[in-house]
Amino acid sequence: MWYGRANLPITRTHVTRSGGRHVLLQNDPRVRNTAGKICRGVDTRGLGGYIIWWPACGFDVLRGETLARVPDFIIKALAPPPPPSPSPIDPASALSSAASIRGALGVLARATAGERNAALFWTSCRMGEAVRDGTISESEALAMLRAVGRQVGLLDREIVPTARSGMREGARL
Repeated sequence: MWYGRANLPITRTHVTRSGGRHVLLQNDPRVRNTAGKICRGVDTRGLGGYIIWWPACGFDVLRGETLARVPDFIIKALAPPPPPSPSPIDPASALSSAASIRGALGVLARATAGERNAALFWTSCRMGEAVRDGTISESEALAMLRAVGRQVGLLDREIVPTARSGMREGARL
C-alpha cells in the first residue's frame, strides 16, 4: 500500500468500491488532475476534477478528520519539469545559419517566371527550419520572404499562403 509508505498527514480518508483509498487534502492550486504521475495507481484531482463520494454509497470513512495540507513531496512530484536552459550560441554556427538563410533567399531571388512559386515554397521550408531551430522568428522569416518574393514579381496574395505552408512544412522536418 503506497499510502502507508508515503508518510501522509492524518486527513480524511474513504474506502473505495475497489478497496482503494481516497485521501482528501486541502485544495492547493499547484495540484492538477493526473493519473499515475506520482506513482502507478495513484491519481490526483485538483481544480475541475471530481471523485465519487463513496460514503454516500455506504462505504467506510476510515478517518473523518479535517483536511490536511498537501504535503510538499506531492507538490514536488507534480511540479512541471524546469524549462531547459538555453544553450550558448556558438558564433560559428550563428554565422553559418545566417549564411544558410542568405543562401536560401538567394535561390528565391534568382528564380525566373516559371520557377518562382516552387522556389518560394522551397525557401519557405528552409526558413521554417530556421524558425524551428530558433535562428529567426516566424515574423522575421515571413518579412524576408515577402520582400524577396516581391522583388521577383510575386504578389502578397501568392507569397503569404505559400510562405506559411512552406514554413510549417520546414518546421516539421
